[in-house]
Amino acid sequence: MGKVIGIGGVSRAGKTSLAQRISDWLPNQKVKILHQDDYVIPKSKMPLVRGQIDWENPDSLDFASFREEILKVQKEYDYIIAEGLMVYWNPEVYQLFDKSIFIEISKETFLNRKTLDFRWENEPDWYIEHIWNNHFVYGRTPENMRDVLCMSGENQFISDIVKHYLED
Repeated sequence: MGKVIGIGGVSRAGKTSLAQRISDWLPNQKVKILHQDDYVIPKSKMPLVRGQIDWENPDSLDFASFREEILKVQKEYDYIIAEGLMVYWNPEVYQLFDKSIFIEISKETFLNRKTLDFRWENEPDWYIEHIWNNHFVYGRTPENMRDVLCMSGENQFISDIVKHYLED
């Protein structure tokens, strides 16, 4: 049964980069990266905020499918890395994690990186602020969750710290 690693943090914190780096550190293991962004509900059913699709709301995600996929690939892979803004929102998902990592960045870094992000067309300033604010509501680790590695995503990840945490 594969070990599940959860990686959370605000948009542009470095979740996907860290997931790929961890995968690269495990060359002799079968690793599957699951991106929470791939488990959104149909756009027609998405919640709206000020007339715009609200990607920052847990109601925009299909947590049941995300959880089912983790359980399915856990039988086939040595490590499963589940990453996303709201990986710690749903207890049925985060209770599957053997290891949990949370990446923090400053608002300034978030805003700087967001200006370089063209995946979602031209997002209005109010929506960028909405993303930042909602990560405090929906994207944080639960207060009762133990053994979470909280780390800065401001610079390069310190590989020795992450490796040591994952080996424990």
